[in-house]
Amino acid sequence: MGSFNAHREAHVQPSDLLCTDESMCKWYGQGGSWNDRGLPMYVAIDRKPENGCEIQNTACGRSGIMLYLHLVTSAEDQRERQSGAETSLLHGTTLLKRLVANWTGSGRIVCADSYFASVEAALELKGLDLRFIGVVKNSTTRYPMTALSTKEIPARCCSSALYHRDGAGKIDLMAAMWVDRNRRCFISTASTCLDGTPIERLRWRPDGEESRRLALKVPQPQVAEVYYQCCAQIDRHNRCRQDDPRLEHKYGTHDWSSRVNLSILGMCVVDSWMLYSGSRGPADRPIQAHFYEDLAAELIDNSYDSVGLRDRAAPIPEAGPADDPPSYGVGTHLTPTTKRRKLTGTSDCGFLAQRSCRVCKI
Repeated sequence: MGSFNAHREAHVQPSDLLCTDESMCKWYGQGGSWNDRGLPMYVAIDRKPENGCEIQNTACGRSGIMLYLHLVTSAEDQRERQSGAETSLLHGTTLLKRLVANWTGSGRIVCADSYFASVEAALELKGLDLRFIGVVKNSTTRYPMTALSTKEIPARCCSSALYHRDGAGKIDLMAAMWVDRNRRCFISTASTCLDGTPIERLRWRPDGEESRRLALKVPQPQVAEVYYQCCAQIDRHNRCRQDDPRLEHKYGTHDWSSRVNLSILGMCVVDSWMLYSGSRGPADRPIQAHFYEDLAAELIDNSYDSVGLRDRAAPIPEAGPADDPPSYGVGTHLTPTTKRRKLTGTSDCGFLAQRSCRVCKI
């Protein structure tokens, strides 16, 4: 994964939004008590469709392209790798700082779910010159959860917020609450509770004796708009990898390194589709399965690893079109025979025939 992270850091420039979440690498091992043989840590989560190893990752909040991968290990291994400063931080805050360390000082907005989000995480990223928006559920230390959860709301889709000001009187932290189907609490250093773009939802409504679907507009604050347009990018990436190529289902192995490398290959394949479809636009976006078929055909028959000699300098011809270059390959190559290898000893079977050397008769 170090090579993957280094390559993405050098060649991929993300947008102003970063999304952090986790992915599951499918692995059922050899069954029974050997499930965790060779695994850094075996994870089984009810809400996840697959069991195996957990990979925490960072993706671009607009394109969905993976940027950084971190393999989850056991609690003992994580404690050994912690520095002295990290021991005093929450576990989610420590992981979040590792996932976004490559973009320190860029001023980007990091969106994270309740596994990472807390007041401490928002303040730590603020010290790294990164803005933060997260949903608070469990890590409520220093968060006004009681005040926001008991506040009376006049109607659905209303919002309320509490602000914290620094020594200069400038707002540096916001605790916001928005009521949709239930109350959702945010911690933010990046946005406001002003009205954002409404959400459009199709709902069935009675119309006389029949029912019809109507487009309803649901108001939302800006902090919810920024968060929800970014937070699902990794979940979308996981669905594209697990439901369409299905490499982890089609290729069975008992080698853990093969399974991890295959999962990373699937992420690269999905990234290529997201980059291609994003550049073409929604009007000319190809079907995902068709794109994978075309990509596989080009990767099977390619000349990426071919090595050839440099041509000698030749005078430029006075007239006439230049020769067309070969479509693929470099120079003459050998084609393996489809017939079986010749047996040692005397044998005149025709289906075992193979050419022999004229000199040594071998």
